[in-house]
Amino acid sequence: MPSRLIATLLFLACIAKRYLSYGQQVMGDVAVSLIGAPSWVGHQNGFQCDQKGEFFYRPDFRRESDVGSVVRVNQDGSTLLFQVPDRLNSLVRFAAANNGLVALGRAVVAGLRPTDGPSVETRLYHFDGQGKVVAQHPISFGFNPTQIAVTSSGKTVVIGYLDRMTREGARFAGAVLDGEDKVIRVFELPEPADGGKWAGAMMEGGDGVAYALLQALPKRSNAVATITESGRVDIADLPVPPTLPPGEWQAGRRLHSQWLLGPGAAVEEYSIYREMPSLIRFNEYDFASGKRVRTKTTPAAAFLTSCYLGDRIVGMVRRGDGDQQSIHRVTVKLEAAQLHD
Repeated sequence: MPSRLIATLLFLACIAKRYLSYGQQVMGDVAVSLIGAPSWVGHQNGFQCDQKGEFFYRPDFRRESDVGSVVRVNQDGSTLLFQVPDRLNSLVRFAAANNGLVALGRAVVAGLRPTDGPSVETRLYHFDGQGKVVAQHPISFGFNPTQIAVTSSGKTVVIGYLDRMTREGARFAGAVLDGEDKVIRVFELPEPADGGKWAGAMMEGGDGVAYALLQALPKRSNAVATITESGRVDIADLPVPPTLPPGEWQAGRRLHSQWLLGPGAAVEEYSIYREMPSLIRFNEYDFASGKRVRTKTTPAAAFLTSCYLGDRIVGMVRRGDGDQQSIHRVTVKLEAAQLHD
């Protein structure tokens, strides 16, 4: 009996230490002046952080007329709505840029003649830091654009698929646009090294370049593409995180969570099953070489990381029930750790 009591006390001490450590890592926890009613802020509809740590997400308004919006959550919890002029238009992707936003959208355009039906064109919307549309231009490519990023000089890099996306993936192409949204370069992404096709991507702008985190099928291999403003594409392979089928999880096994883009690196978030105290681990991989360069950790938190900022992570946390629900923006400090497989 005493041994069972001691074991219970030790277990409770570990739990207390875990939450105490997490509390010590929290750099900010503020209630958000929520716009819309997202079922899970940021992750269902797209998310991004700029270099200052402002958080952008696509709200889930649940109405077809409100699909053209992006919300910025500032560090103090205040929010700002970026809304395309015609509420029937929709946004596909967006990129934080120069304290504002550049958004890739679909616009419904009336026919030139009364007998012509409406058509849909692709547009780029430019917003200033106060959420006002300052420019919008129709754009056209020989591919279906799906992702965008803005470089430090203000050029926009767009990528998408050349042919129809299937279960086997698709061929990807891209374009570089100047500040007036004129196409100055068109390029194709090399096919995956394992002979498959690209199936997904996420992008982030950098210093004179854009980075695309890619996944290929059928082997689910990973790679990061560095795209220069001249349209040159260099691809570095990333490791394929091990996966465990349900029922085969064992203490000490590695559990992959997600890939993120951070300052100068592609980042894998993962944990160790039943590790005590429980930690979230982040392995950083150099964009140019694909080699692992460092590992950061923090005590396990009650949210999925939305943005990785090198020395800290940002996430959105739902608290309360029913009418008492609230969303909090939480910033957690990261600590350097030994490289971990």
